[in-house]
Amino acid sequence: MTSLQNVLSAGVLIPPSHGYPWQLGLVGLQVASEAVLTLAYYLMAAALLYGVQRQDVPFRGLLWLFIAFTAASGTTHGLAIWALWFPTYGLWGGIKAFTALLSLGVAVAVIRRMPNLLSMPGPPQLVGPHESLSQEIAAGKVVKVNEQVLNQELEQRVARRTQALTQSQAAREQQLQKAQVVRSELEIALENLQDTTERLDIALSAARMGSWDWNMQQQQLYWSPKTEEILGFAPGTANPSYSAWAERVHPEDLPRVEAAIAQAQQTQQILSEDYRVVWPDQSVHWVLSQGNVISSPEGTPYRMIGVIQEITESKQAELALKTSESRFRAVFEQAAVGMARLSAAGHWLQVNQTLCDLLGCTASELIGQSFQAVTDPADLAQDAHYYQQLVQGKLDACRFEKRYLHKDGTPIWTMLTVSTERDEGGEVLAFIAVIEDIRTLKQALTDLQIRAAELESVNSMLAITTASLKDRNAELDQFAYVTSHDLKAPLRAIANLSEWIEEDLGNQLPAENQHQFSLLRQRVHRMEDLINGLLEYSRVGRQEQPVEAVAVDQLLAETIDLLSPPEAFTITVAAEMPTLTTHRIALSQVFANLISNAIKHRDRDDGQIQITAQDQGSLIEFAVMDDGPGIDPKYHDKVFTIFQTLKARDEFESTGIGLSVVKKIVESEGGTIWLKSSVGQGAAFHFTWPK
Repeated sequence: MTSLQNVLSAGVLIPPSHGYPWQLGLVGLQVASEAVLTLAYYLMAAALLYGVQRQDVPFRGLLWLFIAFTAASGTTHGLAIWALWFPTYGLWGGIKAFTALLSLGVAVAVIRRMPNLLSMPGPPQLVGPHESLSQEIAAGKVVKVNEQVLNQELEQRVARRTQALTQSQAAREQQLQKAQVVRSELEIALENLQDTTERLDIALSAARMGSWDWNMQQQQLYWSPKTEEILGFAPGTANPSYSAWAERVHPEDLPRVEAAIAQAQQTQQILSEDYRVVWPDQSVHWVLSQGNVISSPEGTPYRMIGVIQEITESKQAELALKTSESRFRAVFEQAAVGMARLSAAGHWLQVNQTLCDLLGCTASELIGQSFQAVTDPADLAQDAHYYQQLVQGKLDACRFEKRYLHKDGTPIWTMLTVSTERDEGGEVLAFIAVIEDIRTLKQALTDLQIRAAELESVNSMLAITTASLKDRNAELDQFAYVTSHDLKAPLRAIANLSEWIEEDLGNQLPAENQHQFSLLRQRVHRMEDLINGLLEYSRVGRQEQPVEAVAVDQLLAETIDLLSPPEAFTITVAAEMPTLTTHRIALSQVFANLISNAIKHRDRDDGQIQITAQDQGSLIEFAVMDDGPGIDPKYHDKVFTIFQTLKARDEFESTGIGLSVVKKIVESEGGTIWLKSSVGQGAAFHFTWPK
């Protein structure tokens, strides 16, 4: 009640379409009126709806129109209550408009059918028919009595018939129950069959297999989706047929496969054939097709069902294995060494021709024998040791020397390599033996041992000789030192004495004699230089020097600095000079002699010297080039000869030893030196030096 009062309270906005004050009494009267009208219209619609169910009711279309009109009118009055609190005026107005149209339609329909309504008979016209009807009703009562008698007889007959029908119905129900049981069993069997089919499809797909069904009588062919994929068809694009399948089979394989299918149909045996199929992208795939032939009771084949599986990888592996086996067989038979396969008991299973030739036996003579039968008795214990090691799994392979016996009894030295073939449990299945003839090697080893003994004797002699040479070199060094000292002492005395005589005589000594004394001292200094050069030449290659890493650019910088070339001379060193592992002093001496030689023999105050290096593999080719007067090609060999000079010593002071020392140093280090020059074109000294 409180809720209703809240709804009807004056605080709620009343729709502006209502023109009366918002009072509880007025609102209640309005709601009650609209509700009664709504109910009345809906009841009229329901009553008319009930009456119109009879098919013989006249003016049924008009009644349906009245039903729609009363229902729409009831809805309009109901929405009037709703619109008091909820301003859905659009909906209310729409329903009102619809109701107005319906009312107009009802008016039009009534006007149109009014002549028909007026032509219907009234009560006066119905009196005659009513009396006739009463007479018919009286006669009907007599008939009714007769009908009752007949009905009783009929009921008795119906009862008897019903009883028979009931019994028949019971029997039929029993049959229906049995049929229902059978149907249930069939449905269960069908479901099981569907489940089995689904599991089979899943299993076949998992195994990368497809199924096919070929009805040969009806020429109908079924392929599973996996079969289409295996044959190279896109999903859903295949039109299964024998010709479509034949187009996919490799032309070289089709006759063979068709012959196998015909053979299976004729003998009613299982078809199992592998062949190639060619996809649209021209890729070739190997497949295995297996099928069973189904025949009629008369024995006529009419259907084939089977599976297909892609076996490209396994087929390629099989072909590769066959190729490998063929290669192994070729290697086995054509190997230049003896090869054999032995049983776990040590009997020959396979032997190649090389082994037969080595032992002087045929293959039939060896196969079946034990390897011990052709083994030198001296090596049987060694063979037994390695055999036990291999059988017990302590070794997987072994290699050792042993002697076999030739058919004529001659021992043959061989190098035997044995490996094992084992099963999954590690048990030996067979031995693989490679037998190399090492008689030549053995003979060479014997000869080598003899040569080694001879070399050892020679080495002993060389050691003695080397020790003697060291003693002789030491004596020679001592002799050279003493000789140079003993020779230099008188020379220095002669030089000093000539100077003293000149000093004592002073101006009394004629100019000619002064010149002669000057020549005397020059000859003395030349003799001293010759002695020093001889000492230097004799020591080349006999003095031990340390081997160290030498940066050539740094070595040249130090050498040029020590030589102090004239300022007018330009010495250019090429970039990226190598770093060598060599005797530093020897290489420095070579560069010093060549550079000083270029400076000393210049024909003018200025000059240029260029030093380069070129990698020649294990050697470096150096070049010291100048722009001096050059050397005639006919003297190129002479310049490296000791004591040889191209000018008279009175014209140009030189010992003729410098380039000889250079040549000896270069050759003692394993290099060579040569000269490229011509008169007026400068000189280029090239030499090689180990890295």
